[in-house]
Amino acid sequence: MESSRRVLITGAGSGLGRALAFRYAEAGWRVACADIRVDRAEETVGLITGFGIGAMALQVDVGSDESFEALRDMVLAAWEGVDLVINNAGVSGGGSVLTASMSDWHWMLNINLLGVVRGCRLFGPVLVEQGGGHIVNIASFAALAGGPGMATYATAKSGVVTVSEGLRADLEGSGVKISVVCPSFFQTNLLEGFRAPDNASLKMATALMREAKESASDIAEAIYRSVERGEFLILPSAEVRNRWRLKRWFPELYFRKLMQLVRARGAR
Repeated sequence: MESSRRVLITGAGSGLGRALAFRYAEAGWRVACADIRVDRAEETVGLITGFGIGAMALQVDVGSDESFEALRDMVLAAWEGVDLVINNAGVSGGGSVLTASMSDWHWMLNINLLGVVRGCRLFGPVLVEQGGGHIVNIASFAALAGGPGMATYATAKSGVVTVSEGLRADLEGSGVKISVVCPSFFQTNLLEGFRAPDNASLKMATALMREAKESASDIAEAIYRSVERGEFLILPSAEVRNRWRLKRWFPELYFRKLMQLVRARGAR
C-alpha cells in the first residue's frame, strides 16, 4: 500500500519543503518534516495530518554533521528505514566572485552544498542496505544559468548537480535512484535571511520572484510526478526546459540573451 511509503523532507517548515510535504501527504505517504526551526516543522505537520497519514516534526541543522547524524538516527528509530529522502533545506544569497566575502562563501557552501552531501552520505548507505529507495536533491536553475551577481548561490547549487551526477554513477545497479531538481524562481519565502555584499543582488532576486508565474505548489507537483517517473534531471517548468535547451545547443546566443535580460531589468 502507498500509505506505507516514507519520505523525509528537510526544510519542510516553509516554502517548497512545505509544499512537498503537502503533496506527499496527499498521496498517502508518511512524512517526516525536518527543519532548523522545529516550530515551523510542527506547523507543517499540523497542516498535513488532516490527510490521515503518519507525520512527525524533527529538528535539523543541515550545516552540522552532528545534527544531521541525529536526524538520521531519529528517522531510523521511528521508521526503521525510509523510501525517499528530499534534500531541500537551503539559504539564499548573492554577490559576485569579486564582491562576496569569504564568510559568505563558507556559509553558503556549508549549507547549500555540504548540507546535501551530508544527506546523501548519511542516508545513501541506508537505502543501499534496504535494496532500494530514492534521493532527491533540490538545486536551482541558477546552477545552470551562469548569471551575474549570484556566484555563491549558483556555485553551491551547481555543486549539488555535480554531487547528484556522481552519486547516480556510484549507485548504479544498487536499486537506489537519484534525482536533482533545478527550478527557476517561484513564489516562496526563499529570500528570508538573504545575504549579499550590496542591495543589487537582493533587488534582482526580488524582481525575479515577483515576476514568477509558478507557486511552490506548482513546483512540488512537477517534482512529485517526475520523481514517480524516475527522472534524473528535473526541470519543473517549460520556461526552464527551454532555457536549458538554448544554453546547451546555442551557448553564445544564450549568453547574449541572458545579458540583454539582465541589462533590461537593471534599467527599470
